[in-house]
Amino acid sequence: MTKVNLLRLKFANILSFKDEQEIFFTAESKYTNTSTSYIRNEKAIGEDLITPVTAFYGANASGKSNVVKVLCKALYALLGRSNQKEDNDTFYMPFLLNDISKTTPSFIETDFCVEDKRYIFNCSYTDKGINDENLILIANNDKIKLYNRKNTEICSYHKDIISKYDIQYAKDSITKRNDLLLIDILDTRGVEEIKNAYKGLIKIIRMITPSLILNLLFELDNLAEKLYEDKNLLDKVIEFVKYADLGITDIKIEEEKNPEIAKLSKKNKAYNINFEHKGVNQNKYLLPITTESYGTSQYFRYLTLFTPAFLEGGIFIVDELDENLHPMVLAKLIEMFNNPNINKGGAQLIFTTHNTSILKSDILKRDEIWFVEKNEEGCSEVYPLTEFKSIREGFNYEKGYLEGRFGAIPYLGDIKELEAILNAKE
Repeated sequence: MTKVNLLRLKFANILSFKDEQEIFFTAESKYTNTSTSYIRNEKAIGEDLITPVTAFYGANASGKSNVVKVLCKALYALLGRSNQKEDNDTFYMPFLLNDISKTTPSFIETDFCVEDKRYIFNCSYTDKGINDENLILIANNDKIKLYNRKNTEICSYHKDIISKYDIQYAKDSITKRNDLLLIDILDTRGVEEIKNAYKGLIKIIRMITPSLILNLLFELDNLAEKLYEDKNLLDKVIEFVKYADLGITDIKIEEEKNPEIAKLSKKNKAYNINFEHKGVNQNKYLLPITTESYGTSQYFRYLTLFTPAFLEGGIFIVDELDENLHPMVLAKLIEMFNNPNINKGGAQLIFTTHNTSILKSDILKRDEIWFVEKNEEGCSEVYPLTEFKSIREGFNYEKGYLEGRFGAIPYLGDIKELEAILNAKE
């Protein structure tokens, strides 16, 4: 598995964000004495450290889900268009509560690592196509510009990395279709350095949502097959399930023997997942996963996805991670990512949540907490907890947040006003 880490995200005029926003997924070590929990990649970023967890808080409709959609919807819509027709779903999603922003370019920039290499990719675009596009490789503190493009013109490119034949092909392609990214075209041409960067971007934009986990994207058969074929992974998942104290002592995966049932699967293979519980007189009972709570099933699915990444690395972007999970189970998941003895591969967990019970310094570090709030013009804004300099060690983050000290909470009217409306005479 290719190890990828996200370092920084900058964007403007996308979804509910009109003005430029910048989010850092790197640590501010001056605020903590637990630097051992951070992710290191000295070859790519030197002494800088990467936060294994980043949590976004905000009121309903504040735009916090749009933070992850910037990557997993906006950037996703731009990538891979060389294999699509022009009339596919639009990739231009500007801020709509302003007459000017409706027609001005959107902008997105990602700063990320792929193994021991660091890249910065950015582009600006409208519904007419790509305005600007740049890809930079950072090596030994030097910025190496791989290419620069404006509209349909390729202004510069690194001749030792990209051949003139590949550039000519790319020129022909963007002349015909200005909605195509150069990184996409050069990836399909097999340019190795570009393929490496493109591979990293694709891994970043894969968002997970609880509703998708409960539906087709992560079918039980797919998870079961993975565990059935990888005994080592199954053993680790079992231990993590026991750790959460869900009353489960073992997990049994068996291939379905009934050929009629197996035919219902896309692969003509089906599996039965049974959880072992201790019952009366300490007797052991196997119960199918369908009898378990949504929370238990959710935790099981997350573990099946996360456990390989603890060894090999990976990025997980989850909208509403806390859905159907008990606060203590949620805290355990975060603890796993923040424990370097478990998260040996340097996996990252980026998520939105309403759960304030994990706003504690022993669960989330100060530089792992961000807030999203809408201003009076309906524009979403993102800012970190570290922006509040008056916070001292031992400060109760949850209490401060609920008291409104950091903003990003709903401001609800007096319920007596609703009483007055209902009781008013026509």
